[in-house]
Amino acid sequence: MNLLPDFLQSERFTRYQSLWLILLSLFLAVLFWGYTVSEEKSLKDLVVPLEFVNVPKNMLVVGDNLARMVTVEFKGSPEMLRRVREEDVDAKVDVSKLTPGPQVLEIGRENVRLPSSVGFVKVFPKVLHFTLDKRVRKTVPLDAKFTGHLPKEYQVLRWSISPPNTQIEGPSTTLQRIHSAPTQPVSLDGRSQNFQAPVVPTFSESDISVEDLGPYTLDVTIGERRAQRTIGPVPVKVLNAKGPTTPIPSSLKVMVDGPVSIISRLRPEDFVAEVDVVGLKPSENAYQLRPAVRLTNKALAGRVEITSFSQRYVAVKVEKKSKEPSVVEVSP
Repeated sequence: MNLLPDFLQSERFTRYQSLWLILLSLFLAVLFWGYTVSEEKSLKDLVVPLEFVNVPKNMLVVGDNLARMVTVEFKGSPEMLRRVREEDVDAKVDVSKLTPGPQVLEIGRENVRLPSSVGFVKVFPKVLHFTLDKRVRKTVPLDAKFTGHLPKEYQVLRWSISPPNTQIEGPSTTLQRIHSAPTQPVSLDGRSQNFQAPVVPTFSESDISVEDLGPYTLDVTIGERRAQRTIGPVPVKVLNAKGPTTPIPSSLKVMVDGPVSIISRLRPEDFVAEVDVVGLKPSENAYQLRPAVRLTNKALAGRVEITSFSQRYVAVKVEKKSKEPSVVEVSP
């Protein structure tokens, strides 16, 4: 027995039912759209790395103040913004069509990847200044760097690195001003004897790379602290004179370099300054002779260095035996 009225089973009712379902769906869709449009939009920003892509193998992107990170600002509903993470956003600049040299480039929406659920607002900085520079290699000597302090009576007398040179790679404009490769700092604290240490070249500039990392060995010679001192007057002696002669000037000052303990004790009598007139013929004019200066104590010759003396030349007049030798004053 059919309990439903004939109208409810009719085709007409079925059409009415379908129409109401369609109208209800449209109403709900319009309601959702209105809610979405009217919902307040929020802003969010993320700091992301700036990536240069399609850089030719023989070129480098460099710049003293080039931004390596950019701030991307975007908008959307609070719920959508909460879902955006750093890995969902990136910024890229394609340099494949740029010519070598200085560049001024404006970046915008086309350089930024964002989720489709949010809208792009801006990127900062908006304008980039950089140089597309040629990649070159260069061989430079290694330069030892030290840190710390030796005991006050000692100092580094000399150092060497084996092998002495390394090869670096970087932008041509940067390598033009690089003349050596510094090593990592080597500590001198507590040292009083010669030592060796492994070293590696290091650069603070991120765009310079070391192509050969060694191994490199630093050899350091440590000795007593050295000092410089001027000692005088040291008398000038004339050798092989046939008669009385007086050199002009009659004395000079000697500049020496050596260990402090030795230099501080030296006196004028520890030196000899000599000019030799052997083989010189008598003359009305004075001879300008270069003096020979040496230490009287030969044991000190290898430890103390005579760096210079106050008179480069000494004037001595050679006369005939029958005449009294005379002295001619000649300005040094």
